[in-house]
Amino acid sequence: MSSWRRWLAVVAKLLLSGLLLGLDAGADEFDEYSVKAAYLYNFAKFVEWPSEAFATADAPLFICIAGANPFGNALALLAGKTVNNRPVEVRHNPAATGLDQCHIVFMGRAEQGRFRALLAKLGRLPILTVSDIGDFAQAGGIIGLVEVDQRIRFAINLAATRQAGLKLSSQLLKLAIIVDQGGGGN
Repeated sequence: MSSWRRWLAVVAKLLLSGLLLGLDAGADEFDEYSVKAAYLYNFAKFVEWPSEAFATADAPLFICIAGANPFGNALALLAGKTVNNRPVEVRHNPAATGLDQCHIVFMGRAEQGRFRALLAKLGRLPILTVSDIGDFAQAGGIIGLVEVDQRIRFAINLAATRQAGLKLSSQLLKLAIIVDQGGGGN
């Protein structure tokens, strides 16, 4: 088995054993946004923010939802979790204000009409932008969640990552579809 497949298997096990098993035992299957919540948490583990992105060494890592919340209660599973010794806190920002205080900002499909304006405001800040809006990464977002062969994968825009001053783990990049703002990918 190749090293990237081994890594993918490890990530899949972590996703399933860490977050997804915390779902309601009566659920017959994991819904789309429970999987995406697990992705958000795991992305945080593979991102290095500049030190000035946090007020103190033990400041929380804020995961924010801009606009409508498609997750329902799925993000409640993150309560009490930590990333790099930082407590994770989830915020819902219905008016998409105050996002400059966040470390990860998720924009759901309902934000299709304004995500470009939000990206323009956040683009140079040390914020990991994530969305399931089609072509999000190609449009200047950092991580776009995409469906490939009935599985959720992710595309990463390296130019947007550099512009935000974030560093992504090579392990994360190996699993990603790499795109540029010109629309290319591999």
